[in-house]
Amino acid sequence: MSGGLFLLKELIRRDFQARYAGSMLGFLWSFALPLWQLWLFTFVFARIMGAKVSLEVEHTESFGIFLFCGLLPWMAFQEGVTRASTAIVDNANVIKKARLPLRALILAPIASALVHAGIAAAVFMVVLAVVGELGWASLPLLLLALPLQLALTVGLGLLLSAIHTFFRDTAQVVGMVMMGWFYLTPIVYSIAMLPSEARRWFDINPIVPLVDLYRQALLSGELVWVPGTFRLLVIASVVLLMGLGLFRRLEKHFVDEV
Repeated sequence: MSGGLFLLKELIRRDFQARYAGSMLGFLWSFALPLWQLWLFTFVFARIMGAKVSLEVEHTESFGIFLFCGLLPWMAFQEGVTRASTAIVDNANVIKKARLPLRALILAPIASALVHAGIAAAVFMVVLAVVGELGWASLPLLLLALPLQLALTVGLGLLLSAIHTFFRDTAQVVGMVMMGWFYLTPIVYSIAMLPSEARRWFDINPIVPLVDLYRQALLSGELVWVPGTFRLLVIASVVLLMGLGLFRRLEKHFVDEV
């Protein structure tokens, strides 16, 4: 167990070093990029396109803030799942040379993505506090959102990495699915804009309540139960159990396949 934790920390540290290797600002880019993204989204969507949201429905009138709240969980989820799905194949040389706890190879890119999202969230909360839109009282909802997000991401990462080891087309399929999944999630638009008959299709999308949890936590200031949270809990739990089960069953064959 301790060896697996040490390996996980080393893999995360290596990922950070590789991400900013050779840059003058180094780790400071983790703070600069979220600020640049937030300004860019606000300028393009609010100033140029004139996009607006309802204060009563979304707890803010700033489209940039509304959009960034949805992008925070999505970016971590997308990066974590995408990179985890190819982690076994990407580390083929390491796997063949040494006996490693293979699940650490899956957890490392997911943890790295969460750390970067956490830095972006910290920067974003400072901005929200400065402009007076941070919902202090509702921030504990993030303690509910994060474990559910982690369970869903890890479950999919384990599941897809096991499949990708045997079927290398999986990476391309994952890229296509993620692209469609993004637009089928109310991140760049409000679900309140959709006709009522279309909204029922969003009930099967576990990212919808996750995004709602983030927006409620960061903006509302009200510590209330977010609709769809139990559905997210059930889906994340099932996916995690499926991922663990398939990964354990197939991991003994990974060395032969990579």
